[in-house]
Amino acid sequence: MSDDSATTQNNTKARPMNRWNIGTLSVLQIFSLLIIVILANFLGSRYFSRSDLSRGENYSLSNWTIGLLQSAQVQERKTPVKMIVAFRRSTAMTERVRVLAAEYARVSGNKVVVERFDPVRDVDRAMQVAETYNLAANSGVINRDDIVIIDARDDTSTQATQEDSSKIRFVTQDHMLLYETNDGKSARRLSSFQGEDTLTTGLLSAIEGKPRIVYFLADKSDFQTELEGGAWSVMRDSLLSQNILPITVKMSELAEIPENAAGVIIAAPRYDFTKPEMASLIKYWNRPASNIMVLLRAQQTPDQLRSFLRDHGVTPRRDQIVTTAGKNAVFQVEASFVPGFEYTRDFWNKSTSFDGVSSSLEVREGAEDLINRRISPIKLLESAPKYWGETGKTVTTPSFSDVEDIRGPLALAAAVIRGAASDDRFAAKASRMVVISNASFLEPNSLRNENIDFFNATANWLVGREEMSGTGPRTVGTYKLPLLTTQASFINRVNLFFLPAAALLIGLFVWNARRA
Repeated sequence: MSDDSATTQNNTKARPMNRWNIGTLSVLQIFSLLIIVILANFLGSRYFSRSDLSRGENYSLSNWTIGLLQSAQVQERKTPVKMIVAFRRSTAMTERVRVLAAEYARVSGNKVVVERFDPVRDVDRAMQVAETYNLAANSGVINRDDIVIIDARDDTSTQATQEDSSKIRFVTQDHMLLYETNDGKSARRLSSFQGEDTLTTGLLSAIEGKPRIVYFLADKSDFQTELEGGAWSVMRDSLLSQNILPITVKMSELAEIPENAAGVIIAAPRYDFTKPEMASLIKYWNRPASNIMVLLRAQQTPDQLRSFLRDHGVTPRRDQIVTTAGKNAVFQVEASFVPGFEYTRDFWNKSTSFDGVSSSLEVREGAEDLINRRISPIKLLESAPKYWGETGKTVTTPSFSDVEDIRGPLALAAAVIRGAASDDRFAAKASRMVVISNASFLEPNSLRNENIDFFNATANWLVGREEMSGTGPRTVGTYKLPLLTTQASFINRVNLFFLPAAALLIGLFVWNARRA
């Protein structure tokens, strides 16, 4: 019996541990894990997606900027555009500008090369940059102000000369910031940051060198070009941000539209064209690649201009777009962009509203007589169905009449293309025109982001920059939380007394529990 139990104990005795096998297996596992980590990092560096998790997507570029960075004038450059960011580390906007510049490089596929340095810490590099771009190193802007230098020359490594000035742009931090004051009662306060606006404008103007020129017919318009702060100022600043230079001219003093015109703007026309003036306008329109923008006041379209527009399939009606809210007439028009036209793709099915009084447009899309003449009118914007075109002279208590009025939805904007725009061989010679039946949307007290984006997209489409007809950047604002004195006092008490007291009570409770 004892022999059997001894035999059983010998058979069940544990085998000796093979430490060599265990060690080898551990080394293989660690090595495999290391290979997996290296491969994961390699794949992550090559294949990744970026997400902007900020509430307003403040670190993402707009479609307007993306269109420029991915356009042929950037992608087909032999020499990348150089962007030098000389911001001090202590500046509040340094990190935001750094992220913006990195996005320009990433989206462009490194066709925009970014160099960043602190001019206070890296004095030698600051002096080199100051000398290359003819800035005074001791008292110049590079040591005094934070600056971004955009260099679009063919050779960015050489000394800049006076002839290179059209290809180099300087954007300081002050250009990126907007300030506001409280009616002169206090010092100015930072209200918004417009870094992308200024950088893209500088990049576009540096690449193109000279701005596109459009002629504004000032003697036909009721826009006050002599006064600042009105609709003309808004239009001018918007066009300048697109590297389009508006020049005011008097049609009565022109024998013909100059040859360097990238377009003509007829805004809020109050006075009619004479027959020789209209002949000059028609002569310009018959040129290859001519462009016209027309902004109309309600029921104020001069006869000669109306006849010209009607001949091209867009007729301004003599009505007022209106609806009712209770017993009151409402002239503010809610409208939506009509899908189908490429340059308004970013706006398709999006809504907006126009203040002031608007008239409707009759757009003869697909009319056979126009097709035979290679003229294509296209509806861009139309009102909500609840609006109608009131043809009565007085609109105090409007009511819709099937006999006299025009049922909605009604067109507020239309485009006209003359020529074979769909044929790549002749598309560059096609002429373009946009008609908008409201000029009040450019008034400073009526500005809306979507309307300014639409205006800028229209201007870019007219001058042949279809890739930049997307929505523009949103302004990054700062917000002030107004608090009463009693509210501020309560917050101070919470921070100074109640929160420390709560922490002390929790500590006493934990100490007592552990002691028990």
